[in-house]
Amino acid sequence: MCIETPRENNNDEILQSYEDQAGLISSWMLSYLDPLLKLGASRTLTNDDIGAPSETDRADIVHTRALEFWKNECDRVNEENKLNEEKFNQKLAKISSDEKKAEMLKKQGFVRKEPSLFTALTKSFGVGKLWYAMLLRVISSLLMFAPVILLNDLVTFFEQGGDPAIYQGYAHPWIEVVGLFVFPLLVTLLESRHQVIMYHCATYTRTAVSLLLYEKTLTVSASGRASTSTGQVVNMMSNDTTQLQRFLTFIGFIIVAPMQIIIALVLIYQQVGNATWVGVAFMVGLIPINLFIFKFVGNYRRLVLKHSDARVKMMNEIFTGIRIIKFYAWETAFRKEVGKIRNEEMRALTKLAYISAVGFSLILLSAPIIQPILVFLTYISIQKYGLTAATAFTTVALFNIMRFPFAFLPMGLLQYIQAKIALRRLGNYLHLPELRTYVLDSNPPASEEEDLDDETFDKSKGEEGSITMKNCTFSWVDSEAMEEIKRRNSSSNKKQKKKSSKRGNKNERRSSSDTTSTNNSIKEEHMKRVNSIQSLASMADSEGGGTEVTSTSPHTLRNISCHIPAGSLVAVVGAVGCGKSTFLSAILGEVEPVDDLSKVYIPRSDSRKGSPGFVSYCAQTPWILNSTLKENILFGRPFDEERYNEVVHACALSSDLEILPAGDMTEIGERGINLSGGQKARVALARAMYSSTTKVLLLDDPLSAVDAHVGEHIFSKAIASDLVENSTRILVTHHVHFLPRCDYVLVLKEGEVQHMGKYEELIEQGVDFHGAVDFKEEDADESEETKEDKKNEGDSEEADNKGEAPAKKKTEDSSASSQEKENQTELSKKGQKLVTTEEKAEGQVAGSAYIHYAKAGGFCRAVMMFVIQAAGRGFEISSAFWLAHWAANADSGERDTMYYLNIYALFGLGGVLGLTGRAIVLAWHRLRASLRLHDDLTKSILRAPVSFYDVTPTGRILNRFAADMDKIDLELSNSLSQGINTMFSVFGAVGAIIAATKGAFLIPFIPLSYFYYYVQKWFRRSSTELQRITSVNNSPIFSDFSQTLSGTSTIRAYGSQNRFFQHCMTSFDSYNASYMLTQLTNAWLGLRLDVLGSIIGFFTGGLSVATAPYNFIPAGWLGLALSYSIEVTSFLKHGVKMIATIEAEMNSVERILFYTNNVTPEAPDSIPEKDPEPNTWPHKGDIQIQNASMRYRDGPLVLKNISVSIKGGEKIGVVGRTGSGKSSLMIALFRISELEKDGGKITIDGIDISDVGTDALRMGLSIIPQDPIMFSNTVRYNIDPFNTASESDLWTVLEKVRLDTVVAMLPQGLDEMVTEGGENFSQGQRQLLCIARSLLRKPKVLIMDEATASIDNETDAQIQKMIRENFKEATVLTIAHRLNTIMDSDRVLVLDDGHVMEFDAPKELLKKEGGLFRGMVDKSRSAHK
Repeated sequence: MCIETPRENNNDEILQSYEDQAGLISSWMLSYLDPLLKLGASRTLTNDDIGAPSETDRADIVHTRALEFWKNECDRVNEENKLNEEKFNQKLAKISSDEKKAEMLKKQGFVRKEPSLFTALTKSFGVGKLWYAMLLRVISSLLMFAPVILLNDLVTFFEQGGDPAIYQGYAHPWIEVVGLFVFPLLVTLLESRHQVIMYHCATYTRTAVSLLLYEKTLTVSASGRASTSTGQVVNMMSNDTTQLQRFLTFIGFIIVAPMQIIIALVLIYQQVGNATWVGVAFMVGLIPINLFIFKFVGNYRRLVLKHSDARVKMMNEIFTGIRIIKFYAWETAFRKEVGKIRNEEMRALTKLAYISAVGFSLILLSAPIIQPILVFLTYISIQKYGLTAATAFTTVALFNIMRFPFAFLPMGLLQYIQAKIALRRLGNYLHLPELRTYVLDSNPPASEEEDLDDETFDKSKGEEGSITMKNCTFSWVDSEAMEEIKRRNSSSNKKQKKKSSKRGNKNERRSSSDTTSTNNSIKEEHMKRVNSIQSLASMADSEGGGTEVTSTSPHTLRNISCHIPAGSLVAVVGAVGCGKSTFLSAILGEVEPVDDLSKVYIPRSDSRKGSPGFVSYCAQTPWILNSTLKENILFGRPFDEERYNEVVHACALSSDLEILPAGDMTEIGERGINLSGGQKARVALARAMYSSTTKVLLLDDPLSAVDAHVGEHIFSKAIASDLVENSTRILVTHHVHFLPRCDYVLVLKEGEVQHMGKYEELIEQGVDFHGAVDFKEEDADESEETKEDKKNEGDSEEADNKGEAPAKKKTEDSSASSQEKENQTELSKKGQKLVTTEEKAEGQVAGSAYIHYAKAGGFCRAVMMFVIQAAGRGFEISSAFWLAHWAANADSGERDTMYYLNIYALFGLGGVLGLTGRAIVLAWHRLRASLRLHDDLTKSILRAPVSFYDVTPTGRILNRFAADMDKIDLELSNSLSQGINTMFSVFGAVGAIIAATKGAFLIPFIPLSYFYYYVQKWFRRSSTELQRITSVNNSPIFSDFSQTLSGTSTIRAYGSQNRFFQHCMTSFDSYNASYMLTQLTNAWLGLRLDVLGSIIGFFTGGLSVATAPYNFIPAGWLGLALSYSIEVTSFLKHGVKMIATIEAEMNSVERILFYTNNVTPEAPDSIPEKDPEPNTWPHKGDIQIQNASMRYRDGPLVLKNISVSIKGGEKIGVVGRTGSGKSSLMIALFRISELEKDGGKITIDGIDISDVGTDALRMGLSIIPQDPIMFSNTVRYNIDPFNTASESDLWTVLEKVRLDTVVAMLPQGLDEMVTEGGENFSQGQRQLLCIARSLLRKPKVLIMDEATASIDNETDAQIQKMIRENFKEATVLTIAHRLNTIMDSDRVLVLDDGHVMEFDAPKELLKKEGGLFRGMVDKSRSAHK
């Protein structure tokens, strides 16, 4: 997220939208858009041409009003619920004597009323505005019938001889002809004004709901987060808000449609009398069928949403963990998992598509065709006189008016169903519990101070920044809140529990029924070993928190009593999962207090109460923004150069700024993708330390990713320095050698404070510091091996791993050549821009996109769809001409009227079959197209190299899988259906008018066609560009939102909610401005095209009246021509709008095709003719690297002509400073980045790794990365996604990593679900699970990249021992985490600036005077002294 300072209000006040600057006439005629459309016709529109949003659409105004009315609605309903609950209790008390009635009433329970989001939104937008918009729509709908009445009058005039002198009509024929021109213009003026108001309402609603949703994510509690997922929330932000927006554009039509149908039936009754009731009966008979259809549509739409949420959630996890997926060659496995979810989604979509196709087309769209047949059949049966042209074509024209309500009412009702579902989902999320305020900025009560009284702490009682807790118990999940969430979910979806049960059963089946008894016995065996444990440490000890998963203790922290003096430095230590991170989260107010007595007191002065910046927080998993490194440190605070430089130096970032291409202005990718683990930790630490006014500094193990001497520098120059001497500092650490220098040490064990006091006092008491029991022995060994040294800051998952360019050596000649300076300047420019600008096509949507979409669904089906539609429309036109022929010969008596009716019915039946056939073929085509496009997109994205993810925000990719796929799955087919239907309707109507006027219409048709082409081309160019700009403006909303979701704890800790919210509102302002212009141009077009329709009707009527004495146009043909001229007015407007809509939605196809066709894949995953047989290679692990050179993307070389020979089974330590090439070497081994074309080669057991597929290579290797990645599936799946290992093997590896007891105590053991991001396990436990994952593969080549960074010393020592025992014959390359872990390596490889500097046994290297390795060891030793 590129954080920028929001635009100043002063600028916003000066800038006005096109609409706000317009006068009254310009507003009604929409002529204020003319300059923009003219500009769009001459060149490609850009964001700068859009201008500011309208005052009505400004995000700050929208949010203020919506929040006010939402709070009022919640308060109103709460008061109502209180009153109703009192009445319920009174009623219960009255009937308490009748036990049966009382028991029944208790079972029913009190039903709480939920606040209505719809009501709040309606009131906040303005009920008056909505009534005004509906009034305009109603008046326009009434005036729509005027041309039909005039049609009847004119045709009757011609049937009576065409003499104005003897005709007694409503007005003179020429006045009625003028009316055919005027009334359509009035209708379109009123409709366009209605549309503009509803467009604003739709924009207002989406903005309001989105901002309420965004705001909620910043306040939702851990219990609330546990009940949702990132994918689900992102889906609500993208799809559900869009559904509401789309529905509101249809609501006016939905409301007036029944009225139009009733008025049409009344007018039909005036024409055909009682025969009308047959049509009414037919419509009434359709009601239960419609209800049945809509019930199914609603159910399957919910099902589609459920699967869509799951799919987007999985894609989000895949993108987050793409590196581990690439390392382990899991692309195929995850593509199959996505495919399974997509198949379930497609099953629901298939049923939804065919039910809609048959139900809507055969039953609803065909109704206006079938009704005239039934009415005319009844009419000729009950009337003595024949069917006249005036009666016939007035009736047909009225049925044609009914055609639009019938055609679009189903879609409107479908939108209503989807909007209703969306409102319920959004309402449920907005009702999620929020963080409870238990962190108080006042002094602790006197009683608590007395209880905590200790001479050590007396001095700081009540001082600003001191922290006090007394008998506090915290949990990550509030059981009452979870019950409330379940109640709401069950009330909104009764089937949810049943579906969850099915999912659980499915997971249980995964473990195979044949081995159930064996599995149980294995689990029981492990349970016996832990039955003496009374409670287990929290699995939720992480930055994000999570749901407590232990069955024995629902509370993560228990009976916490401590007082931390103001300005003191307190170290928090303990084993993995003991609750260290949760302790910091409790201070931040992130967890759930189990009772009202659990309070955290952090006194503040009056001037600091409620102001941000009092607390700073460095999370265990650093949250890095997609912004510059400088902005990541400043975090929106004013720039103080002196303070900034001091903090950068204190956090050991000075050398990194020299290394980074653009220094501190280098853009950092999402999740710090181009920084090392150590750099991310130090940037987060610098952010925490930057503010000089911070009083509480919470540091969650920031030293785990840096070398010992760098850790010493950070501790002495930053954490324990004068920079923060006035701050209360709480440091979570495993570095026991820093404990003596802390004021106090707090020891946690199984969620309880075991000890707290000064270090010396605790040592005297014999306190076990978990991994540092015997300090003397460790100090004695220090001279030989060093103790818990970490690698040089870059010895974490370093920057060159992620594409960071290494610096030149400081010993390099200072007089660089001019070419080198130019290269450095170019590199600096590139460093300032890492993330690519989102692609935006220009001009009209390429024809190749349409062709590709047609081919994706089947080209033959696409052609068949057009053929069937043309045939159906042909039958409809033929029925109209046959009706004219019937009316002309009704009184001749030549043939029986049933003959005419039968032929008319036959043509009508052909039209019905055409509609139904087209709908079925279209559904068939779009389902195959959706499946193909999604599969191709998934395959392309998963085959993309890691460098693609470095420069592409996750939100941008997710937008393809969420919003764009939703359009293709649901919207595009509806638009295509309407577009094709409208196009053929226009062609048919124009053809019929030309035929009815005996070719005379061709005279105005040519200039009208030119004008029509000119207007629609002018419109389409601008509309398509506006839609593209809107799509591009939409992506930052999702990128920022998805990134914010992962860093809510950090945002809240710094009190930066308002700043991030302001940035979100700025993004919505840009989106709203472009979206509204897109919609307003549609209204502009409709207004002008209706003029063409009016001219057609005026010309036809005028021609007939002018030639009345010559009987040039017979009465029947005049009725036909006028009925089609009335119809074509609506079709013309809707036709171009649908073409524009299709182009806009085809933009989604274009965007998906861009990622499908333009993302360069990595090397082939399989080369059958060269790939070794599975499990046969490597067999020794012999690695030969010969003259290897490599670079990231277009950056400089990071490996420079490296040659290394490693024998099979050797244990190699790899060390070097930041940017030296350590991780790059591992990247080259896995072919995450390829060697230069002439950059040497790497062979493993004699096989060139570039000659085999990436799957064969990566399946034969294994890596334990620094950042543990977990997936939302079972524990079993996270360890063994391919289901290749036995139950016994899984428990064995868990035992080796000391997690067997933890997993055994989970309610479902190996089948326990891991929450999103693994948040129900601590960081250390996630790391151990990743180690277990590698152990299970039993590779011959193992790479360890800081694998034990988040693990305490004792566990680390045991893990190192376990790895040595289990990988005796494997080749192990270890990027040094703690130098003592590589001191027993066979050889140590020292890299610097991409070159091999030293490569020998550790003892030999330590003897080398001035050697790099010896220098590192000496620095580590001095850091520990």
